[in-house]
Amino acid sequence: MADDFLYISHSTIEMKNGRRHAYMGDDHVPVIYGVQGALKERSHAPVDAPPIAITLDHIVAVVGG
Repeated sequence: MADDFLYISHSTIEMKNGRRHAYMGDDHVPVIYGVQGALKERSHAPVDAPPIAITLDHIVAVVGG
């Protein structure tokens, strides 16, 4: 039988220029969340904001990957 295992995820979210920067675990490079596609228009993001994946895009990629 496998030993019990407990994992606790540590993350920090910072807002910078209207985007969420997520620092996860010991990684010092943030994952940047923004908006793209039709959601960009609905969220009233600036027209010149670059298209950046939203949280849902990352969840779908993990489940599908």
